Amino acid sequence: MMGMANLMSDVKIALRQLRRRPLFTFTAVLTLAIGMGVNAVAFTVVNGLLFKGPAASAHDDVGRILTTPGSDEGGNASLAEYQRFVEATAGTLDLAAEGRMSVAWKHEGVTETAWALAISNNYFSMVTVRPIAGRINVMPAANGPVTVVIGERFWRRKLASAPLAGLTLRLNNTDVGVAGVLPDTFTGPAGLYSPDVWLLLEDLHLFGTSAAREKRDMRWLFLLGRLLPGATVPAIQGQVANAVSSMAHDWPETHRERGARFRMLKEGNSEIRGITTAAAVAMGIIGLVLVIACFNVANLLLARAVDRERDMGIRAALGAGAGRLARLVMTEGFMIAGLAGLSALVLARWTQSLVGAFAIPIEVPQHIDLTPDARVVAFIGLLVLIAGVLPGLWPALSAARVDVLRVLGSQGANAASGRPSAMRPWLVGAQIVGSTAFLAIAALLIQSYGRLAGADMGFDRDRLLLADLNPASHGFDADRAERYATALVARTRALPGVTDVALADRAPFFVGFDRMTPVSSAIAPCEPRECPKLPAISVAPGYFKTMGIGLTAGREFERPGAPAEVIVNQPVVRQYWPDGQPIGQQLRLGDPATTVTVVGVTAKAHSRGLDRERPMLYVPLGRDHFEGGLTLIAHTAVPPESLVRPLMEAAQSVDPDVALSSVKTMKERMAVALWPFHTVSWLFSICGGLALILSTVGLVGVIVHSVSRRLREFGIRLSIGAAPRDLVVDVLRRSAWLLLPGLVVGLVLAAVSARLLQAVFIGINVLNPLTYVAVALVETAIVAVACIGPAVRAANVDPVIALRSE
Repeated sequence: MMGMANLMSDVKIALRQLRRRPLFTFTAVLTLAIGMGVNAVAFTVVNGLLFKGPAASAHDDVGRILTTPGSDEGGNASLAEYQRFVEATAGTLDLAAEGRMSVAWKHEGVTETAWALAISNNYFSMVTVRPIAGRINVMPAANGPVTVVIGERFWRRKLASAPLAGLTLRLNNTDVGVAGVLPDTFTGPAGLYSPDVWLLLEDLHLFGTSAAREKRDMRWLFLLGRLLPGATVPAIQGQVANAVSSMAHDWPETHRERGARFRMLKEGNSEIRGITTAAAVAMGIIGLVLVIACFNVANLLLARAVDRERDMGIRAALGAGAGRLARLVMTEGFMIAGLAGLSALVLARWTQSLVGAFAIPIEVPQHIDLTPDARVVAFIGLLVLIAGVLPGLWPALSAARVDVLRVLGSQGANAASGRPSAMRPWLVGAQIVGSTAFLAIAALLIQSYGRLAGADMGFDRDRLLLADLNPASHGFDADRAERYATALVARTRALPGVTDVALADRAPFFVGFDRMTPVSSAIAPCEPRECPKLPAISVAPGYFKTMGIGLTAGREFERPGAPAEVIVNQPVVRQYWPDGQPIGQQLRLGDPATTVTVVGVTAKAHSRGLDRERPMLYVPLGRDHFEGGLTLIAHTAVPPESLVRPLMEAAQSVDPDVALSSVKTMKERMAVALWPFHTVSWLFSICGGLALILSTVGLVGVIVHSVSRRLREFGIRLSIGAAPRDLVVDVLRRSAWLLLPGLVVGLVLAAVSARLLQAVFIGINVLNPLTYVAVALVETAIVAVACIGPAVRAANVDPVIALRSE
C-alpha cells in the first residue's frame, strides 16, 4: 500500500510539473508522438501482413503441397496433379485447392472483370472465416443451383449491399445465386489476393473457362490439406513422393523433372516469407526515428533537470532519497511517453488512408487488414515503456546525484555556473548524425528513382497503350479467341490517334512469371532438361514497330505463327555468337526441341530489369498462345491516356460478353516495377524529414537553454561595450560546433552505407560529392534559421534586467 501511495504521489507531482510548463510538455509529447507514431503505423502494416493476414487464415493443422521446381509457378499444381495427390494422400490428408482467375461480370449492359477464386468444396473447412451475411457451405451444382460466395468489398461497392435473397449475378454468361458474403479481412492462406467471387472448381465447366486450365502442365492451384487423425508429416511426404514418381512414369513428357513436398503452413507462406525480411529492415529503419525522438526528449529532460536542481535540492534536504528523486524524473518521462502513446494509437487508426498512398499499382485486388488490434496496442505499450525509460534514464541519474549544499547556496541553481549536462551535446550530435544519414540516402534514392523514371528503356513508352485480355477465360477456344483478338486489333487500329497495333502474349514489365524456354545451339545441342533456359515472349508481326524497338540486324516476323523463326536481343547474341553474325544461325528451343532460324536482332530494350537488358527470345505468336492471356499494344500519336475509354468501348463493340482485364499506358504499367524504388525513397524521405525536425528542435533546445542560463553573462558583456552582433556570432558559433561533428559523421556514414548497398542505387554515382554537399547545405541552412531566434534574444537582452535577475 505504501508503494502504491508513493506511486500515486509521484504521478500527481509529475502531472503538476507538466501543467506548469505547457510548452515543455507539448514539445516533449509531440516529439515522442512523431517517433512512436511512425513506428505504430509501420507495425500496423506488418501486423496486417504477417500476423492477421494469410498466416492467420488457416487452422494450425493445415499444410500445403508445393510442386518443384516452383520458380515459374510458385509451387502450384495443375488440376490433374491435384487429383493424383488427393488419391495418394487419402486417409492421411484432407486435400483442398484454390486457384486465382478472372470472369466476366455482366450487369446493366456493361461487362466488367470480376476477380475470382476457384475453390474445392472442402476449402472452407481448412480456413478460419465467418460470413458477414448468408452462408459459405457452397455445394456443387449437381446438388442444386449454382451458387457462389462474394467478398464484402464487391458486395458493398458494386452491389450496394443488396439483400442476398434472390440476388443473382451473371458470370461468364451463367446466372448464379449468392450464398454468402465474406469479410474483406479474409484473403486465404495463399497470399494477399482479395477476390470478388469464390466459385467451386467442380462448377468451372459451367462457366466455360479456359480449356488450358485442364492441361497437366497448367499449374495454377494452391494446394492445402488438413492432417487427419493419426497422420504425420513424414508419412504424408512419402505419399506425395510416390505420387510424383507415378506422374513422372505416366506423363514423362511433362513430369520427368517434377517434384513435390509437403510442409505445414505455419512454417511460412512463400509469398509472405519474402515480405518478412523487408518488413524487418523497414521496422529497423523506422525505429531509428524513435531513437532520435528519445534522444530529443532526453535533452529536454536534462535541461529540466538543471532547471529543477533547486527543487530537487530542497526535496533532498527534506529527506527524499536518491531513489525517490530519480523516480520523480522517471515518472515524468513515463507520463510524457503515455500521452505520446495515445497520440500514436490515434495515428495508427488513420493507417489505412496513409498507407493507401503507397499501395502497389496493380489491378489484381489485394487486401491488408490495417485495423489496430490488441497486438498493435501491445506494441504501442512497448514503445511507451522504451520511450519512458530511455529518455529519462540519464536525467534521473543526474537528479539522484544532486548536490544539496551547492544548489541551496547563495545563488543556487540559478547561477550561471550551474552544471550543464555533458551528455547533451552527445545526444544532439547523435540526432544530427541520424538525420544527416537519412537525408543523404533519401537524396540518393530520389536521384535513382528519377533516373529510372526518365531512362531510355529502348521503346517508346510515352506513346504506348496496353490492354490485357484473356478470351479463353470466357470459354473461347483457340480459334474463337484468335478471331476475337484479330477483330479487336482491327477495331483499335481504326481509332483516331492510333498509328500501329500489335499482339503479344506479354509485354515489357508485365506482372507475373517469365515463360522460360530451354535453349541450345544447333551446333552443340543438349538435352532439354540440361539446357539453360531463357525467357521468351510470343509476338505477332508488327510488334517491334509498334513498341518502337529498333532492329540492329534482320527483320521482323512477316507472317503469323511462323514456327521456325526467332528474334533475339544483344545479350543472347553475346552468349551464343560472340564473334560472328547471328542472322541465319540456328537455335534449338523447347522440349521437345525445335530448330529455329534467327531472323532478327533487336536494339537494346529492357523487358523486366530496370538496370540492365536481360537475355530475351521473341518467337511468333501461334494458335496455342490464344488459349491464354494476351496483351494488345497500341502506339498512339496522341497522349495514350486519352484513348483508354475509346479502346474499352471498342472491345465492348467487338463482343459485349468479354471484359478487358486492364487498360494502361506503358508509364502506368512501369509504375509497378518502379514501386519499390518509389516506396523506399519516400520511406527515407519521410524518416529523414522527421529526423531533421527532431534534431533541429533538439539543437535549438540546447541553444535556447544555454542562452537562458547565460543571460547574466550577456548582460555584463553588453554593459562593458560588447556589440549585439558579437553575441549573435557567439550563439551561432556554438550552434555550428554542435552541428558540424554530427554533420560530418552522418555524411560519412551515409556514404559508406550507400557504397555497401551500391546495387540498390541504380544509374547514379553514390559517391557524387555534390549530393553530400547539397544535404550539408540544406541541413546547415535549416539549423541556422532555427537558431536565429535564440541568437537575437541574446543580442537584445537588457543588461540592467539581466544583472538584477541575479
